[in-house]
Amino acid sequence: MPKLLTIRKAAWVNARKPHIIRGTPLKPSGAVAGRYNFELSELIQEMTEETYFAVRELFAEEHMQQYFAQDATTSSQARILTNWLLRKFNSRFAKKALPIAQRFADQSNKHSSAAVHTSIQKLSGGLSLPTASITPDMREILKATITENVSLITGISQKYLAGVQQAVMRSITTGNGMQDLVPYLQKKKEYTLRQAQLVSMDQTRKAFQNLGKARMENLGIKKYEWNHSGGSDEPRPLHVRMSGKIYSLDDPPVIDEHTGERGIPGQAINCRCFMTPVISFD
Repeated sequence: MPKLLTIRKAAWVNARKPHIIRGTPLKPSGAVAGRYNFELSELIQEMTEETYFAVRELFAEEHMQQYFAQDATTSSQARILTNWLLRKFNSRFAKKALPIAQRFADQSNKHSSAAVHTSIQKLSGGLSLPTASITPDMREILKATITENVSLITGISQKYLAGVQQAVMRSITTGNGMQDLVPYLQKKKEYTLRQAQLVSMDQTRKAFQNLGKARMENLGIKKYEWNHSGGSDEPRPLHVRMSGKIYSLDDPPVIDEHTGERGIPGQAINCRCFMTPVISFD
């Protein structure tokens, strides 16, 4: 009988002979994802608003003299302006990226600890096992999470402003100016905000599930039930078929039929699946 079970729970197991004992499902926190997305959105709003104002001034009759030389051509003015924007916001995003990523990792870790603690209490029949301690594996997960998210955050400004720079140059070539740029800048802003939301949700799932896996292994839980969320407009057929099946943490299933990648719920891009810790008596 697994040592995780209380005497009362063990007696219940012996009497009922259940095939599987389940804890509560490990679901990532919407609040953690929301806070992360809020911080990213604030940075993006600041960048896109200042970019729109600066580009609009570029095509005005009187240019902003702090950016341009009086005898510069429009294309050279545009290059000076967009390079200035790139330097300014790449620097700002780089400065903000590490603190944001660290806060996100810390919040993900706290939620993981609480969720696993609650799940194991149900699974074991009331045992209150320590889940807040950080093992070497968890420490590596947190470091990797911070590094990955710093890269994702800094990439937001780089991709946005590189696109703006190209669009500005095209509008000069065509002679359409702001006629082309106004709709482009609006669409680019909306797209960047949507991407930030996807990043915050996807990274929250990944960090939470990876930390949950490490905590389960540390507590001696070796198996979990795969749960499909059912919340996607385009669910992965493979993940739908996997829902309700039991898998081992040390022998992960294939999660992508095209690449053969193996992993846990939430590992694939935009995967909303989650896992439930179990003790299986097979």
